[in-house]
Amino acid sequence: MQTDDRTWLKLIFNIRGSVIPGIAKEVLVVIIFATLVAFADAQGLPVAQENLSGIIPELVLGLLLVFRTDEAYGRFWDGSGIISDIVDLSRSLARSIWVYVDTEDEAAHQEKLNHTLMVGMFLPAVKQHLRGERLDDSMKETLLPEQAEALAKAPNMPMCITQWLSAYLNKMHGQNKIPAPMFTQLSDILDRLTLSMGSCERILTTPMPRPYAIHLKHLLLLYFVLVPFKLVGELHWITPIAVGVIAFALLGIEEVGREIENPFGYDDDDLPLDQQSLELLADVKQIVGDR
Repeated sequence: MQTDDRTWLKLIFNIRGSVIPGIAKEVLVVIIFATLVAFADAQGLPVAQENLSGIIPELVLGLLLVFRTDEAYGRFWDGSGIISDIVDLSRSLARSIWVYVDTEDEAAHQEKLNHTLMVGMFLPAVKQHLRGERLDDSMKETLLPEQAEALAKAPNMPMCITQWLSAYLNKMHGQNKIPAPMFTQLSDILDRLTLSMGSCERILTTPMPRPYAIHLKHLLLLYFVLVPFKLVGELHWITPIAVGVIAFALLGIEEVGREIENPFGYDDDDLPLDQQSLELLADVKQIVGDR
């Protein structure tokens, strides 16, 4: 398990990994508007309206934000579990192919070596597929040239890899080089890998309901328009600061939900797919003796 060993003080000043860049403009606009309300109050205009507090109950807005963040974190957590399953299944598949497939000559041994290493390419292929990208250099180095060329043209790289592995296992089973129970087990692992890829695609292609996101933004906007009028009667020139803090808190929660909604991207808060792909390939190379 990876932990963040930075102190709370370092975390406070870690702007890059925070939501501040994503909400800075919105918070600034809210502060400017609150400053205009405070200026109007200083000029003696009757802008203080404490009775506006009940128009949008804070409890309702808070529950909406919590639901938004909880739904986004649920997607992040599901994605993390699915990727972990892919890593575990890939390790098991690679070890089983390397151990249980019989080889009688050097050509058969090289074929087994190639397909065992191919298992380590499944997660990188899933990563590239989810990000809408093509074959990268690390994958080309592991695959045979003709395989890399075919994979670069494939519309679905992970599915292409599972098809190659399935064809290889069927061939070995037909030549009685894999025991029947082991063939059934390996085929089941391939099926589970395919289902895992489909689960990742489900997370990626099923966004939060658009009407919900729009309605939440409308409520936030209306709340930030009303809250300066509610506070200015008591806080006067401190109103912009207070409203800025409120906007920072509420918009920050909403931005957290937006950032973790898709856990397969490049953001600092997304899943470390690049690192996990390299670690899986290293594990597979260790299984075959790094040959």
